[in-house]
This record gives sequence, C-alpha cells and structure tokens, in this order.
Amino acid sequence: MKTPSTSIPETKSAPHHYWRRTKRLTTALLLCWGLLSFFSLFFARELSEWHFFSWPLSFYLAAQGLTLSYVLILAIYSIGMRWIQRPRQDDKNDKDE
Repeated sequence: MKTPSTSIPETKSAPHHYWRRTKRLTTALLLCWGLLSFFSLFFARELSEWHFFSWPLSFYLAAQGLTLSYVLILAIYSIGMRWIQRPRQDDKNDKDE
C-alpha cells in the first residue's frame, strides 16, 4: 500500500524557497543598517571619548565609517543574491538545453 506524498512538487516549492531566502537576507541587512545608524548616533557622546587617528570616533563614524559600512552591506547583498540565484540559473540552463 502506497502512502500519499506530502511533499510539495519541486516546481512549486522552488520559488517559495527562493523568496524566503531573499527576504531573510534583505531583513538581516536592513536590520544591520538600522542598528549601525541608530547606535552610532545615539551613542555619539560616549563614542567621542575614544579617538581613531586623532579624531573622535563619533566624528569618524559619521563622516566615513558608516558610509563604508553601507558599501559593505551592499557588497554582502550582491554576493548573497548571486549565491541565492545560482541554483535557479542552473535549473534554467538545464531546461534550455
């Protein structure tokens, strides 16, 4: 006696899996962006006591550090999306051949 299959066919679960991973990556990076922005401004007075290359750390974070962090977040997003989309591209190439 055969048991009914409870798994979702591959064609229907693949887009769901793709969007779930995309939303996780986007949510995590937006959270990093928000926390970096909030904490560097909220704790500016405390950070100004520390110096980085003879400048107060709060000034450095506002002038350059956060900008570099945002560029790093964009690079992580780009690499992450390429990694997430790779299986979909492989499947698309297999169907074309």
